[in-house]
Amino acid sequence: MIFCILGPTCSGKSAVAEELSNYLNAKIVNFDAFQVYKELEIGTAKPTKEELESGKYYFYNIRHIDEIYDVSQYQKEVRSFLDEHINENIIMVGGTGLYLKATLFDYRFEEEKPMPLDFLSDKTNEELFEELNIIDPLDASKIGVNNRKRLLRALYIFKEHKQSKTDITNNLKDNLLYKNVVFLALNPDRDSLYNSINKRVDIMFKNGLEDEVHNLYSFYDSNLRSLQAIGYKEFNNSDLSSEEIKELIKKNTRNYAKRQMTFFKHQFKDVKWFESGEEAIKYVKTNY
Repeated sequence: MIFCILGPTCSGKSAVAEELSNYLNAKIVNFDAFQVYKELEIGTAKPTKEELESGKYYFYNIRHIDEIYDVSQYQKEVRSFLDEHINENIIMVGGTGLYLKATLFDYRFEEEKPMPLDFLSDKTNEELFEELNIIDPLDASKIGVNNRKRLLRALYIFKEHKQSKTDITNNLKDNLLYKNVVFLALNPDRDSLYNSINKRVDIMFKNGLEDEVHNLYSFYDSNLRSLQAIGYKEFNNSDLSSEEIKELIKKNTRNYAKRQMTFFKHQFKDVKWFESGEEAIKYVKTNY
């Protein structure tokens, strides 16, 4: 069976996956878009080094941050993995709902030509942002005015497919490609979730997040797509103090949690919701 653990960041998904993996003798498959990168450690809140070395975790640390990796590649690789282990228990856990949706459901990516190097090169970031804000205000709000690469990418997708990224996401077909899939979702109360988010960010700073990011910035372009993860992109602002960056990460993470919940609730059906990880674990142990 395939057990999918959904929920916002900091809701306890990883702990549920670890316990259920032991109970079900199941492999754990990541569907977080940034935990695939080897160099992103503290800011992505990956499982521990010991857990990752246990041999049951898959699709973590599979790319370097300067390598191109997207949902279509993930879909192809994980579908191959699921097909190979179809008779085993699999637990899929992560926060990038699009990766999970595109993999398990009948969604086919249209081929597109590489984006020309001079695509919209005559436009300023502000002009690109305004153009995208008309086409796809939701994606524009996620990207912001300063990330030129992602603005160009979103506008190029619209040019090639005649649909915005948000429309493409919303049009994912609802036909499951796999049998025996169980969707479990964690939905802790907002105050508890926000407290967990704030504490996690404090711990990340205590564990050396600033040093990790500054070290990466010294070797890699800070505008890499992989470095647009929350917890990394906020450091790309020399006008902010360390404390201001920390508070901005907390704010961005809380906002991201809201968007995750909206996606999971709108894009997945037949989901069993739980207020805590303990309830989800009890449900599985009682029924499977």
